[in-house]
Amino acid sequence: MHLSRQLRRPALAALTVSAVAALSLPAGAASSSTASKGAATSSLAILRVTLSGTTITAGQIAAVAGTTTKPHQAKLVVTPIDSTLTGPVGQQTITPSSSSSTVPATPKSVDLPAGLGSVTGPTFGVKAADDATGVLASAALKALGKVTVLTVPLNLKAASLSDVAAVTSSKARAEKSLTLGSLSLPSLNDLLASLGLDLNGLLDQLTQGKLTQLAGLVTSTASGAVKTANDAVDSAQAAVGGTVPKNLDAATSALTAATGTLTTAKGTLTTATGAFNTAFGAIPALALPAGVATGTTADQFLALAPAVQSVVDALSVADLGALATAVKTAEAAVQTAQDAVDAVQALVTALTDLINAVLGAVTGDDNPLAALGNIKVTTSAIAAKTPKADASVDVGSVHVLGALTPLASLTKTLGTVTNTLSSVLDSVAGVSFTAPTLTIGTPTKSTKTTGKTRFASASITGVKLTLPSLTLPAALALPGVPTGISGALTFGQLSETAQWTPGANVATPSTTRTPSSSPQGAPLPDTGGSPLLPIAGLLILGSGVLLWRRMHVTAPTNDA
Repeated sequence: MHLSRQLRRPALAALTVSAVAALSLPAGAASSSTASKGAATSSLAILRVTLSGTTITAGQIAAVAGTTTKPHQAKLVVTPIDSTLTGPVGQQTITPSSSSSTVPATPKSVDLPAGLGSVTGPTFGVKAADDATGVLASAALKALGKVTVLTVPLNLKAASLSDVAAVTSSKARAEKSLTLGSLSLPSLNDLLASLGLDLNGLLDQLTQGKLTQLAGLVTSTASGAVKTANDAVDSAQAAVGGTVPKNLDAATSALTAATGTLTTAKGTLTTATGAFNTAFGAIPALALPAGVATGTTADQFLALAPAVQSVVDALSVADLGALATAVKTAEAAVQTAQDAVDAVQALVTALTDLINAVLGAVTGDDNPLAALGNIKVTTSAIAAKTPKADASVDVGSVHVLGALTPLASLTKTLGTVTNTLSSVLDSVAGVSFTAPTLTIGTPTKSTKTTGKTRFASASITGVKLTLPSLTLPAALALPGVPTGISGALTFGQLSETAQWTPGANVATPSTTRTPSSSPQGAPLPDTGGSPLLPIAGLLILGSGVLLWRRMHVTAPTNDA
């Protein structure tokens, strides 16, 4: 029986293809894949207060999510409150094995030194997970807590937080958003009182100009009570003449001195009048000229005709003319002294009215020295095919002493107010004032790619408040209130980092060789098969040749 051509040709083709495939197969070639991997870290400090050498931090979170290690990392270290005096208070570490919870279960507090106040830390809702979707560590704010600083009352309201560190197959990301409803400094009156200043005592030592400057911070000085009082002071100062007292304390001292001068002048007048009356009364009534009465006063005596004065004077053992002139001089001195007292008294009254007008304006104004509303601090670091990083601070509203102010003008406008306040306070001997400052943070962010790994980072401090400080002489210090205390408060210290390396499918050669013909012995990839593969290929080709020959041989017949 002969093999059919339909059968033989396909068989030959198959053998040929097999041989070629066997000879062309690379030696030891294998296919493998690597998974993407990444890591993200997110850190936060909501509030940090530094006062009198003590630092208290409220609301610290350190979140880590990573697939670069085995086992994976997914944890949050939450520190509700920490201080240089106590160390961490209520610190907890949350991992995937922890159930979602509130940290701490009850708020934790730390006192500031020397009775200066206290800080109560916030509470968080926290979660950590490691599953098929990725690795996650997240936190949300449940309650902000409270800051009480005796020397500077602060108002913090309505906060929220979203904090995530996560790694998936497509990216690593660390993102945070922290919002505070408001951050307010105290009013001018509350600020001065909290710094231990006796405001009434201060006003008594301020000049008219400084009183007007202080009032101008909270009210109009071009009209109203302050303007009326200033006009009265101007008139009273003009009436005083000479060296005019500069403030109420000086005017009061001048009034005391003028009153003393008046008292002395009145005493001199009394003495002079008594001497004249004694001398005149010693003259017998019968000896007096006609028309001259025994009760004649010094003024009446000097009004007599010169000839009559000479006759009467001759009847006395004393010089009535000189005694009468002394009385007249004393009377003039009393009048001068009285006029001075009246003028200084008018100035004291006018300055007192001005001080009352300024005091009323300052104590009656409850606008915060500065107030920031709806502060939102955000940071984001995303390591992906295209890495991204961002950090920003947005402030919904800014007011300085009640006046709406653009955020870009906050530093300048608040600086103008505090410079005026510093000028007023520092004008008094023994007073030294360091004004508060508010600074909006500047973002730091970067991205880069090194090899296949993408990196991103971002950080910012939302708002920094430098607390005011006041040093006072004992005469102006309120009892029991510390002075000269300095410090600072920061809100929203945020930081993020992320890195991510994509996975890949790759062919991995098992060996290399260095043929003698390669230049300088440079290694070349071994693209041939193992020693058995060429042999197999030859056997297959040999089988093909044998089959081909049989295709051309005619089978023997059965004629025998």
